[in-house]
Amino acid sequence: MARRKNMKRRRVILGNTFRLIRENGMENVSLQMIAEKSGISKSLLQSYYPHKAKLISDIVRNLFNTLGEQVDSYDNIKHFSPYAHMKAFVYTIGVLGMHDAGLDRIISQAFTNNETLDNWGVMLIKWVRDTHLFDDVGTSQNELESGISFVTIGAGRLYHDRKKHRLTAEQLADYTTSSLMFSFCHCKPAEIDQALKDGHDIIESADMESVHTAIDTMFDEDKEIIS
Repeated sequence: MARRKNMKRRRVILGNTFRLIRENGMENVSLQMIAEKSGISKSLLQSYYPHKAKLISDIVRNLFNTLGEQVDSYDNIKHFSPYAHMKAFVYTIGVLGMHDAGLDRIISQAFTNNETLDNWGVMLIKWVRDTHLFDDVGTSQNELESGISFVTIGAGRLYHDRKKHRLTAEQLADYTTSSLMFSFCHCKPAEIDQALKDGHDIIESADMESVHTAIDTMFDEDKEIIS
């Protein structure tokens, strides 16, 4: 019973923090604001989350998990290569941030803060392992993980500077995917072109409204959360 109450309160805290940051931006949200929104004292909030960084980390983890589940459910995605799958994932992150100012505040924070940026890389590697996405790719695990860490940082920089470079979400996904394929998986140009084309076909059929709804409701009572 105590654990259930604990998780219920964490859900409320995370959900309220998520909404406050979407509305106001990370720098304009304090622990006091989160406590008041959650109907608890600041000291009680800090017994769950002593620092805002831990809150952001858990929000990013839940966002990543939700995005992963949504991308895995795209039409016919199982029929395409893991590289096309990865392109669809990167595209989904990019397009949501580029078209939703609230989500952009959270995604930008995740890509510019060293702690949360490290989390993106770790979670992406875990997602790849859990989904067995690259099991049949002829690249060593160490090289693959090094590549994922490298392109995560690069994607974050490109996302941050997307307006300066006039990047679309698909261009961001193409650069990230092709960098991994060429530099770390030693794919041939024809393989890269095919993966990017297949990734395009996946995202063309994706229901982004459903993805958006899943993110909007990821802290609802009927959803499993990570904390």
